[in-house]
Amino acid sequence: MIGEEAMMKRLQTQHLLKRAHGQSIPLLALMIVVLIGMVALSVDVGRTFSEERRAVAAANAASLSAMNTYIRRPAGTTNTVIYDSIVNSLKSNGIDLVNNPSIQMEAYYLNARGEPIEGGARITRDGTVAPDNVAYIQVNLAGEVDTFFARVVNQNQLPIGASAYAGTCPPTDGVYPIAINNEYISGNEFRNPGDQNGDGVIDNNWQRLNSGTYKGYTKMRLYVADNNVPGGFGWLRWLDGRGASGANANSAQELEYALTGTGSLSKGFMEVTPWPAPNLPQPAGYPERPGQLNIGDWVYGSSGFTASNDRRAALDAHINNGTRMILPIYDVAIGQGSNAAYRVVRLGLFVMTEYGREQNRPYIDFIFLGNPDRQGTACSATPPPPADNNIVRLTGSVELWPEYQITANERPPVQYVVILDVSGSMNMDFSGRGKINGRTAQCLPGPPGSPPVGACNGSPQYAWTPLEERRIYVAKEAIRLLIEQTNMPGNPGYDPTRPIDQMALIWFNHNVPSTNRFGFSSDPAALKNAVLNAGKDSNYNDPYLVSGGTNGTGGLYRAQQLLQSAPTTTNQLGRDWVYRRAIIFVTDGVTNIFFNANDGNLNGGQSNYNTYPNGHICRTILNVTDNAECQTTEIGGKYQGMDRPLTQMVQRAQQIKSDQSIQTDIYALAISSIPPNGLRDGVATTPRHFYIADTLTRGSDGLNNVDRIMLAINAEVEGAPCINGSDGEWRGIIPGNHFQSVSGLSYPNVGEVILEDFSTGSVYRAPIVAGTDGRVRYTFEEIPRGTYRLQAYLFYRHPLDPPTAMPRMYSQLFNGSSSQSDMVVVLEPNGQGAGFISTIEQNLRLRLDGNVCSVN
Repeated sequence: MIGEEAMMKRLQTQHLLKRAHGQSIPLLALMIVVLIGMVALSVDVGRTFSEERRAVAAANAASLSAMNTYIRRPAGTTNTVIYDSIVNSLKSNGIDLVNNPSIQMEAYYLNARGEPIEGGARITRDGTVAPDNVAYIQVNLAGEVDTFFARVVNQNQLPIGASAYAGTCPPTDGVYPIAINNEYISGNEFRNPGDQNGDGVIDNNWQRLNSGTYKGYTKMRLYVADNNVPGGFGWLRWLDGRGASGANANSAQELEYALTGTGSLSKGFMEVTPWPAPNLPQPAGYPERPGQLNIGDWVYGSSGFTASNDRRAALDAHINNGTRMILPIYDVAIGQGSNAAYRVVRLGLFVMTEYGREQNRPYIDFIFLGNPDRQGTACSATPPPPADNNIVRLTGSVELWPEYQITANERPPVQYVVILDVSGSMNMDFSGRGKINGRTAQCLPGPPGSPPVGACNGSPQYAWTPLEERRIYVAKEAIRLLIEQTNMPGNPGYDPTRPIDQMALIWFNHNVPSTNRFGFSSDPAALKNAVLNAGKDSNYNDPYLVSGGTNGTGGLYRAQQLLQSAPTTTNQLGRDWVYRRAIIFVTDGVTNIFFNANDGNLNGGQSNYNTYPNGHICRTILNVTDNAECQTTEIGGKYQGMDRPLTQMVQRAQQIKSDQSIQTDIYALAISSIPPNGLRDGVATTPRHFYIADTLTRGSDGLNNVDRIMLAINAEVEGAPCINGSDGEWRGIIPGNHFQSVSGLSYPNVGEVILEDFSTGSVYRAPIVAGTDGRVRYTFEEIPRGTYRLQAYLFYRHPLDPPTAMPRMYSQLFNGSSSQSDMVVVLEPNGQGAGFISTIEQNLRLRLDGNVCSVN
């Protein structure tokens, strides 16, 4: 029984495991459908890849065609011509936009940074004239390809896309080894040198051509560089070693070869390496493109030129043929002859008209035609890809809500104390330049990019001309203008119904004896005369020639003594008045004389390199007396128990500001591009009381920026009540006459946008710039994706403001209902559009920071 039961169960189990007939057919059908779909999709994807490769090739060809058309365009060429060259090139490469509406094309003009140019980046058939500032042309293709087999799985279309860029190839043919000094260049013409020698004729045979092929262009005679004195041009060589002709690269034969025909640059080029100028910062990755002549490269000088018949024949051929020569333009030259090196800042297009010798000094006459943009050919450009697509460009327009001041007339009397720097550096111009035998020379450290300091200093014999651009002249005239603004009998605007002001004058160089002062006076004529003669060098008997070092602490000390002994009140117009007091500290350099109160001249010696111990970093710095950091105790350390001069000056200013018996504001005015260390955050009452005039600019009304700063200080000191005025609308344009240089800004840079990354704390800055039409924009070229705190400010001077008003700061971001000092922006790539990287548009609106009656 047990055996039978077991057998029955085994048979039942076997019966249950038997499969029904036809059960596998649906499964096989499903698998066949999936396999067919996969094969179909792979076929269609392969076809799509093929179509995309064709689109990429067509886009590359179209961008090159458009760029070549642009480069060779005659005057007046319209966007329609450029657009049609793209369409025709695409058609010849199998992409017919007219008969294939599923493919869309967009094309853009880009600037040298790969950004869409302002005011018309999109290329269309709009008929407008093509712009002149195009560095690249971008062609984008996007569309979909119809599928055949993949429709089985409901995939009717697959996308394709391509982006291509074309720029101008670096020039080789037509480039010649003659370096032109950028000092003689202004934009796209030779700079008018004026009549420096007073013979009634513009120097260097400068002229603007009034007829002929080059009507409207400028012509000038340039002399070869002479020893260490920069000349108008210098001879170059492309290689170091054996040249393209097989001769020594520095030989006369090689220079002749490089000057003949289309030149020899295409046969090879070597940058000067390693970086030859230790006093200038070296860019990362120099040279950027080895073996190609590029902006920023250093090029070898040549001493191989001799006036042989062969060399003359090469130059004569260019003159006779009217060759348009592409020549490097340099800003810095070091060394001499074959050891010379020239830093290229741009390329220019020139025509040679004459050469020869004048007083045994070689010269060449050139006509300057500007940039050589139309001399090259188009090349495909590969934009630098942002790492992991984590880089974006942030840009936008900026508008402001303009406000201005309506002033009243009543105010208390003022006691001014003007402290004037009369050190030798005040003989130079605002860039630190002077004259050696009538020639321009860099005598003091200048703004970034200035040549190295040469064999001159701030001594009177190297004083800058013309006189009107000399620092001491500008400063004294601005102070004399300030005197005229005060309410004193004899001034044009004197009002007998208002109390009378007073002014005193202190002047300093390395010595500040007690006689370096003119006490409080209300006589404008006497004060003007005192200003005129302050610090006059007795060896020259010229009020605009001064000498000596910089003892700013001594100047403040004498002012403190003067105010401590002066009355603080006056009885005028039948009532008692409390003087409002103001010190105006005017200097052009870093204070570098130790202050010693026990010395009759307050002079404790100069803080030069000998005052630093061996091994100290400041002992190795060139021109350490002008180095602001080294003139502080924090960096330079003490010397013989004394703090460094800049620290002493700040300490003295703090004593004055904390002295309740004095109660004065201190305004600091820096003339030239000196560091603000100590002046802005130490001497001035607040950073808002600090002004800098790093360049000299003059308005149509005859006032320069230093005059306006002095007038602005005067207007604030007077403290007259005012009424707020406003345009009542947003303005996105700042013309040049609505702005003066302030806080280190020079038009067209009118402000700044600042980004701070919340996650890393990194800070990025971009200038707010007024375009040629005055429209205001900012651009961050490359910013990592992330979340940022954004702040912004700009300066604007309203035409209805009082004449003395400086530009006002607008820094409150308006969001449509309220204003705040910052905002949060999230920057994420949004796909490739116009330009090399993803662009995000963030427009800004700014309101005035504070009240118009309390802000200048």
